[in-house]
Amino acid sequence: MTKLIITTIISTFLFSVPSTTIFNVEGMSCASGCAPKVNKAAMEIVGVESCDVNFIDSKAVITYDSEKVSESNILEALKANTSYKYNLNKDINTSSKVACDSKTKECCNKTKENQKKSFIQRLFGF
Repeated sequence: MTKLIITTIISTFLFSVPSTTIFNVEGMSCASGCAPKVNKAAMEIVGVESCDVNFIDSKAVITYDSEKVSESNILEALKANTSYKYNLNKDINTSSKVACDSKTKECCNKTKENQKKSFIQRLFGF
């Protein structure tokens, strides 16, 4: 029984792949009050693992478990729980695309491969 529980826990960590999405946030007027509100609203969503709100860039970088919640669910929840305007940032990988275009396509393939691996897989080299 103990082996079954341990196997279940380990497989959950191995197969859960965190995703990261950048949201544009419009309407924040101060760094000390608005950014924490967005952060708190995001962290209350089931499946969201981390949220980093940048007041200066008006962006929220949210890491979440794609098996528990989707980008559209996060977007709807943020709009419902706060008074700010949100939309998906379409230029998520602009800096890596420029670097890949100037070198080879292998760079992009390696980046995509690393994004698909979970933390445990990257940690132990699976």
